[in-house]
This record gives sequence, C-alpha cells and structure tokens, in this order.
Amino acid sequence: MKQNFTEAQYVQMARERFCAMLNDIPFVSDIEITLTGLQRGFGDFHAYVHFVDQEEPIRFCVEVKSNGEKRFANLFMKMAGQYNDDGCYVFMAPYISKESAQSLKNGQYSYMDLSGNCYILTRRIFLYVSGQTNKFVVKRERKNYFSKSAGAASAIMRTMLNEPQKQWQVITLAEKSGRAIGTVSNTKSFLRDRDWIKEDGRGFHLVNIKGMLYSWAEDYHKKDERRFEYYSLDVVSELEQKIAEWSDAHDSGAVLGGFSAAVRYAPTVPYKKIDVYVEAQYYNEFVKDLNLQPVSSGGNVIITIPHDETPCMYARKLQGSLITSPVQTVIDLLGNAGRGEEAAEAVMLKEYPEDTDDER
Repeated sequence: MKQNFTEAQYVQMARERFCAMLNDIPFVSDIEITLTGLQRGFGDFHAYVHFVDQEEPIRFCVEVKSNGEKRFANLFMKMAGQYNDDGCYVFMAPYISKESAQSLKNGQYSYMDLSGNCYILTRRIFLYVSGQTNKFVVKRERKNYFSKSAGAASAIMRTMLNEPQKQWQVITLAEKSGRAIGTVSNTKSFLRDRDWIKEDGRGFHLVNIKGMLYSWAEDYHKKDERRFEYYSLDVVSELEQKIAEWSDAHDSGAVLGGFSAAVRYAPTVPYKKIDVYVEAQYYNEFVKDLNLQPVSSGGNVIITIPHDETPCMYARKLQGSLITSPVQTVIDLLGNAGRGEEAAEAVMLKEYPEDTDDER
C-alpha cells in the first residue's frame, strides 16, 4: 500500500474514516461535514453529528496529521487548549503511537487513526476501539532503537542519560558516545518525535526520562537474554563481597545488577537473589572461582552474559561493588515480575529528580 500521501489525501481519508465510524452508532442520524479551508482557525474539518431524538448536535473539530507520534499529539493539545468552547477536539493520523494515545486520553482529548482505532468521549458518545490491524504504519520506520540489536543508538542514549541535565549538540554527543554523527542525528529524531528531548538555542536535553525508560524496558525485554541460574551456599552480602573482589581482580569482568544494584542507589526492596553480568570470556572462571552450582530452578544467583558492551556502560563503583548504571538497573528491574517496578521507581526518583513528567 502506498504510504506517502498528500495532505489533502490524508484529510479525505480521515473524513471518510470518521464518518464511517460514527455513522455506525444507532442513534446518530446525520453527519454534516464542513471543510475549514485556508482560514480554518483550528481543525482540518468540522463535523456536526446529529441525533435521531433531536438532541442538540455535537460539533467535532478534527485536526489531521501525517505523523501520530507524541510530539505532534502534544502540539495538537497545545493548540486545542486555546479554545474554550463545547466542541470535541479530535486528533487524527494514519497511525497513533501508544504514547500519543495515552497522552491524549490524559489530556481529555479524543483521537482516531485511519484504521479505526479510536477514543471518542463526548457528552453523548463514548467510542473506544483498539487492536485493529494498522495499515498505515510507515514502512521506512526505522529499526527499534530500544531493542538489544540497536547497539549504537543504545550507547548514544546511555551517554545522554549518564548526564541527564546536560545540553547536547549532535557533534558533541557523537564525540562523547563515539558514534557516527548520522546515527546521533537519527537517534535525536527518534527521541524528539516522542517528546523525550527538548530543544532550545543552546542545544537539546532529555525530558520525561521516566516515560522513556518504561518504553525502553518494554521493548528491551522482548528478546531473550543469555541467563543462567546457579546456587551458592553463601549469604547474599558475603557473596556480593566476593563478587566485588573477583571483579576487581579480573578487569571489572563482573557487574552487579538488578536488586543488587538498586539497593546501592536507593534501598527500598529486600531481596534474596543476586543478579550479575559476567563477560563471556570470564564466565567459566567466574562460576568455578565462586563455587556456584548450576540449578534448573530455585537458584540465588542469576548470571547474564551481556549481548554487547552497552549493559555495562557507565557502571559505577558504589559501596565497594561495581554495579550497573541507573539506566540498565531500571531497565532490568522493570522486566522483573516481582517488586522490580517498585525498586525501579526508587532508583529513578533518586537519579533523575529533576524529571517531573510522570507520563508513560
């Protein structure tokens, strides 16, 4: 299917989809469409929805965009917020991201994509449809920057998160992360479209880090990891001390993660199981030296072989132990089915205190 349409074609398809969806409501008698033209004020078209019982019609102001990412949804809400009337303001796009949909609902605005997924809330109509196969996802979209395979983008974002308040420019971020300028520029666009960066005359900086990390964790854990379960007779504190000493003697080859890292950033959740990243070349030696016994379940040590260098980037030495960065710690905890989210929230509150946007 053709993916690149003109603005007029998108508006036409949006009108057709909007009318088709609302005409299916039994008590809707007629839909009157008014194109707003060049002097439109707000919205690409207005729709007056009439009812069979002669109740006052509802006026819909519909704005159509070719991109449904959060940056465009937020711009729509900013514009719509300038109007103080009883109209229902609707954001339409070929595809509306999950983050955009949640942001629009939080702002009490309606939305609809061109495949019929929608959230329409008025004094008379509540219409919510999800799960429709989307035929308008842009084919050129881009690899998933949050997957384990996106190593270069991951390194760039981790570099930014290591200095979360810093103002960046593309060239300085490329130099600091050691990645190509083109890759940095693409990563910046990815973050900007989702409103995870803010730009001004000095450069750009991260915003809504919490929402960014939640989205990252959701995609990151879709691909399996090389994880192995072991049992140790040592208590947690003693074993962590042994791991710290072993790592110091083996070129930082073992890095504590998960709850073991979280407790050193922001002690919140008690734990009885150690998570540790061990470089592949040290794996067998680590297991032997720590006297770990392999088990199929019930172990108290989980060893993960990092898929590349990024999980252990910006590891920190705290309380005598080398631990994963706040970024990796949060991502790992959010993938934990236990009390991982609680521990992750505590780490984010401690490490990103200036990030007050709680949207996800």
